[in-house]
Amino acid sequence: MNGSSRILIIDDSETSLNILERILNSCGYSNIVTAPGAWEGIEILDEAENHEEKLPDLILMDIVMPQMNGIEAVQRLKTHPVYEHIPVIMISVKNDAQTLSDAFEAGAADFILKPVSKPVLKARVDAIIKLKLETDKRSQQEEELKRLNRRLEELNQIKNRFLGTAAHDLRGPLASIRGFAEMLADELEEKLNDDQSEMLSMIHETSHGMLSLVNDLLDYAVIESGRMSLLKHGHNLQKVIDRRININEPAAAKKNIIITRELEDVGIVSVDKNRIDQVLDNLLGNALKFSPQNTEVKVKLYKEGNDIAITVADQGVGISEDDIPKLFGEYCTVDSKPTDGEKSTGLGLFIVKSIVYAHNGSFSVKSKKGEGTEITVKLPAETNL
Repeated sequence: MNGSSRILIIDDSETSLNILERILNSCGYSNIVTAPGAWEGIEILDEAENHEEKLPDLILMDIVMPQMNGIEAVQRLKTHPVYEHIPVIMISVKNDAQTLSDAFEAGAADFILKPVSKPVLKARVDAIIKLKLETDKRSQQEEELKRLNRRLEELNQIKNRFLGTAAHDLRGPLASIRGFAEMLADELEEKLNDDQSEMLSMIHETSHGMLSLVNDLLDYAVIESGRMSLLKHGHNLQKVIDRRININEPAAAKKNIIITRELEDVGIVSVDKNRIDQVLDNLLGNALKFSPQNTEVKVKLYKEGNDIAITVADQGVGISEDDIPKLFGEYCTVDSKPTDGEKSTGLGLFIVKSIVYAHNGSFSVKSKKGEGTEITVKLPAETNL
């Protein structure tokens, strides 16, 4: 440590310069630079900075000097964006309270009284050099961390742009495939044999599932980029929820699951209907995925204090206590598995959370393994959200 540490000694006394340099040499410090005055010391610093050379790790500064005294010099150094980080030990024959106060107020790191003794000088210099090296190392690590964070943010933005572009480009063709499958099924229903009908049904179901995945990825890219905006208008949530239940009932019927509803009239609430539709579809879709056949999914809408609450409760496989905190994370994976092999990106509840938070709402989960799950979303009841 001593051999690589550079020390600048500034003193108008040649004798003091020689004594200090010899003491430091005997303590293992060999990279010593001396200056016979404050201006000369500043010129040495400027020269090193201009040539991108190593700056001193420590400055030993006499106080009583002509033209510019040590305290004035320290004040000048501490206003420089580079030199202000160099610790300064003041050295003087004066040790009155005012001198000490002025020295530390100017920014000195320590004070040594002349004549200087080797043990005192060594102890003070060793301590400050060690602290300086540790501070420099920490600063370098912080700068490297900032650089890596900037790079990570750049890569994250590239990833989001790629996801958004890929999902956008895939959504059109997949919607067309699903639409063509529906059209063929309607037009050729009586002309297809059982195998052909089954294959057409598989094309429709697969394209529908892929389109759902692509839409999740597109929403995720929008959320991650911070570009998700809400178009809020007054809506009757009772009608909105009733409509989403009707749309999800065919999927429920395939597993003989009954969706019951207890929907209070909570009045007109200002929400982004398309986003709330997403929330409801995700909650209902998850309830159906994780419920066995011949069970019930209950949907409730009610007022609770100053909030509007929407609860979706199933009688499905449930979630372990350890998995509940993970539930609304990105690419969530939990031990519980869909009951009929349904696919998922693991992004649905992350999207739900983002939409609910954007509405200044909240959510809660109650679940027990093997006994079902209840998710409640709360939105502000005010119409001017």
